[in-house]
Order: sequence, then structure tokens, then C-alpha cells
Amino acid sequence: MSTTQRAGRPRDPAVEDRARRAARAVYAERGWSGFTLDEVARRSGIGKGSLYLRWPDKAALLVEAVRERTRFIAEIDTGALRSDLIEFATGWLEYMTTDDGVLTYRLNVDSRFVPEVWEALADDPYPEHVRATRAMVRRGIARGELPQDASVALIADLVAGAVSNHVRATPQYLQGRVRARSAEYVAHLVDTVLAGVAARSV
Repeated sequence: MSTTQRAGRPRDPAVEDRARRAARAVYAERGWSGFTLDEVARRSGIGKGSLYLRWPDKAALLVEAVRERTRFIAEIDTGALRSDLIEFATGWLEYMTTDDGVLTYRLNVDSRFVPEVWEALADDPYPEHVRATRAMVRRGIARGELPQDASVALIADLVAGAVSNHVRATPQYLQGRVRARSAEYVAHLVDTVLAGVAARSV
């Protein structure tokens, strides 16, 4: 059983969704130092006691609230590795330019300096986008699109990491241009990674 689910407490998706939305809003405005369950309870209209019945502490709530926004990636399965990776990279690039994407990055930074956040992340070390992109690569290997000895982690990391770095390295005033040219960039990125894997196997 997940640490964020308590035995005997009925699930109420609407209540939990309100709590997660409020948690993201508070974290976006105040960062970890100003993130409190009192404020989440106030904004969500959910009693603090009810929050504790669902999450063991504020770090567990925050990690779940931030990471749930990447679940769209798990739904990608076009039947071909190249189109899977292009769809992922397109969605990931768009996501990384949103407030939710910035919160994902902030959470990782805070985990380096805040023990509570690090411990909460340690309970689930591989977020959805990591598991999903590696699953795409494994399917590609199984279909014969990649050699059997291809590095699943390396290929997935090259695509996700390149997109993340591209967005973070681009000044705010150029973010619109990044989104406008995202299709060209993503296709070139995926083709470059796949070409590198193919050249290595020759």
C-alpha cells in the first residue's frame, strides 16, 4: 500500500484533486519554505485532519501533487518507437514551459537541500516520465526497431534530457519561439538519437 493511502479511508477523487491543486498553487507562490498544510487546507476547503488521513506529511502531498501532472506520458503508445518518442518529446517540451513543468524542476532542486522532500521522492524514485519513456524504448527493442543491447536508460535520458535542457536554457522572452519551432526541433532530436543508436550497432 502506498504511504499516501491509509487503510479504511474511502477514496474521494474530488477531494484529493482539490488538495493537489491547492498544494501546487501554494508551492508555486511560496516555495518549500512557505509550503504548509494549514495553507493547503485553507485554499482547498479541506480540513487539515483530512489531509493527514490521506497523506502522512506535507512532502508526500507535494510530491504526489507535482508528479501527477506527468501522467499523460504513460498513455503514449503509437505502435512505433519514433512516433512514440516524438509524441513524448512534443508533450514534454510543452509541459516544461508550463508552471507545472517548472514545479517539477523546482521539486528536484529542493530534494537536494530539503531532507523531507528527498525522503518523499526516495519512496518513488522514478517519476512517470522516466518509467514511460523507458517503456517506449523497451517496446521498440521488442519490435526489433533497436538492437537487443541498446541502452534503455541512455536513449530515454537523451530525449528527455535534451528537451529539458533546451527549455531551461532558453531565455523567457524566447519561449514562444521555442514552442513555435517545437515540431522541427523534436523531429530532429529524435532522429539524431535513433541515428546514433543505429550507427553504434553497425
